[in-house]
Amino acid sequence: MHHLRLLRRARALTLIDLALLSGIPARVIAEAEYGMRRLNPHEAEAIAFVLGLSPAALLPSRPPQSPLPQLEGTPLVLVAGLAATLALSLPIVDVMSDWQRHGQAVILQQAGALARAVLPEPTQLPVAPAALPESPVIDSPMPARLALTPTPDALAPLIAPAPRNPLPMAPARFYLDEAGPHGCPVQPVSGQVVITQGYGVGTHAPAHIWGAIDLAIDSDGDGVAEPGASWYAPVVATHDGVVKVTMNSYPAGHHIWVLAPDQVWRTGYSHLAIVTVSDGQRVRAGETIGLLGSTGFASGPHLDYQIWRGDVNIDPTNLVGCQPASDNGG
Repeated sequence: MHHLRLLRRARALTLIDLALLSGIPARVIAEAEYGMRRLNPHEAEAIAFVLGLSPAALLPSRPPQSPLPQLEGTPLVLVAGLAATLALSLPIVDVMSDWQRHGQAVILQQAGALARAVLPEPTQLPVAPAALPESPVIDSPMPARLALTPTPDALAPLIAPAPRNPLPMAPARFYLDEAGPHGCPVQPVSGQVVITQGYGVGTHAPAHIWGAIDLAIDSDGDGVAEPGASWYAPVVATHDGVVKVTMNSYPAGHHIWVLAPDQVWRTGYSHLAIVTVSDGQRVRAGETIGLLGSTGFASGPHLDYQIWRGDVNIDPTNLVGCQPASDNGG
């Protein structure tokens, strides 16, 4: 199960992100990542859904090698029993309340206690690099994330640097000219992106205030977007710029502005399930900034995408290269 940690980090998800999205306790995921247990079919299915994989990819064909060290003079079965006893003695963690009251640090300390029971001298990585200096559009930086990693000697095959860009950048697909930023902000692993609500209609009217288009994923080619395929699809910046993050806003939910270096063009990305960048961070075209969701005022998972040139709202329809969904009334 050592590849689970690499798959999670490749999608820019922390241990707590994956626990909240899958409904599987963080301790269970941590044990699976460190080879201390195997996922059962229910756990594998829930985690695979979040990662966009088949459950079979998380169910190894043979039992993994035990990472428990053989202590001199101590039978391995005794060490395993001690680890199980310590694990059962840990207090039950209310993930949501700890997330709200103390952030990720409390839960990571719980995972650290379990790791220390079976791994030699675990260490904790430093706080993630701070965001770049604030730009004129910055209000407050998002809190830095913590990560717990065993020593390199104990789990060297499992350790890989966290990629800054979970998806390969393809600058040729994104460029900014007089018409605006070209390229689709939703980049699914499979399926096609469709426009589920057009510009200047429904909740996008009047266009000079709310002009935008809604984007979601059609996974089976029938021209209709499916919620299951749309959840957690990667959302990328369509041009270079500085990020402005607003969490839990109304009606946009988790929202990101990307302000271009020329200070003229900006794009808006609404209803994100997860934001993977920090306030004030500089991003490049094609870089993942969040995962598609349904936060704020939304009837289902989709991306509300806006383009502005100064104070003028621009129609993105001809810039994203996507077709209207067959059930799109506008």
